[in-house]
Parts: sequence; structure tokens; C-alpha cells
Amino acid sequence: MQAITEKQILEWKEELDKQVKTREHAQKVLNEAEANIKALSGGIQFGEMLLKKNESLTPQSNTEEQVQQSEKAPSKK
Repeated sequence: MQAITEKQILEWKEELDKQVKTREHAQKVLNEAEANIKALSGGIQFGEMLLKKNESLTPQSNTEEQVQQSEKAPSKK
């Protein structure tokens, strides 16, 4: 009976060690994924802000170009 119990305890210790290592690996993967998610989210926010900035600048540029072109074009009277 004692040998069976000792054998069972040994198996549980081995399984415990295996599960701890699995948890540590999973935690490492989770940390890497969270870092990647943050980096990608930041990149997306940067890109969206850049697009919005360009959109707000583009209408002004187009209007200025149109005014310059109309000033240079000969008037038809």
C-alpha cells in the first residue's frame, strides 16, 4: 500500500511540474500577444489620425490650388 501511495505522489509531482511549466509558457505567450496587440492598436490609431489629418488638410489644399489656377487662367469676357 505504501509503495502505491508513493508512486501516486511521484506521478502527481511530475504532473504538477508539467502543469507549472505549461502555465509559465502560456503566460509568456499571453504577455507577448498583449504586447503585440498594444503595438498594433497603436499603429492603427496612428494611421487613423494621420488619415484624419490628411483629410482635414486636403480640402484646404484643393481650395488654394483652385484659387491659384483661377487667378492664372485668362478671364473670358
